Amino acid sequence: MMEFFTVAILHLFAVASPGPDFALVTRQSLRYNRKVAIWTSLGIGVGILFHSLLAITGLVLLITSNELFLTILKIIGSLYLLYLGVNSILGSKGLGNIEKENTNTDKFNGFLAGLITNVTNIKAILFFITVFSVVIGTGNNLYLLLYGAYMALATFIWFSIISYVFTNEGFKNKFSSFLDLFEKIIGFVLILLSLQILIYQIFI
Repeated sequence: MMEFFTVAILHLFAVASPGPDFALVTRQSLRYNRKVAIWTSLGIGVGILFHSLLAITGLVLLITSNELFLTILKIIGSLYLLYLGVNSILGSKGLGNIEKENTNTDKFNGFLAGLITNVTNIKAILFFITVFSVVIGTGNNLYLLLYGAYMALATFIWFSIISYVFTNEGFKNKFSSFLDLFEKIIGFVLILLSLQILIYQIFI
């Protein structure tokens, strides 16, 4: 039981800390609507499950021990964040179009954006290395799978709440004049996160 609480607390701090996932869900909430943002949250949750499965099978250690593969993964992730950031800044659509966009394509793209952003998030990979290699002492893969499922579900719920807050009518009505500007700010945050990864990779 103590092991579970340790995992839960570590995950709580990890998922609540600002990062690419939070910036993405906020961006999706402002740019599209609640359904798209929740589908994005689902993609992030599936990404967490993907990380946990890699950790259980030991593939995550193999991936991180291969410097070339890890570099490619970092570059792909940073370029995708850069694309989303630039798209947010240049393609701001305004509140008038937010509710109109609710197609299956938007939902699928939202899910894909969440999945790609999380899967290529190096911090998420390192987090699972820590949790599954150091914190968790059990050798029972069933327990490890349950922990992974818990973290995936908790992540989905957390970002669904974020989606609800940023698409709430009261929030939008109160801050409607600032939403376009806020989306651009989120775009800048995504670009900065991308450049931070690229610069760190090139110069450090």
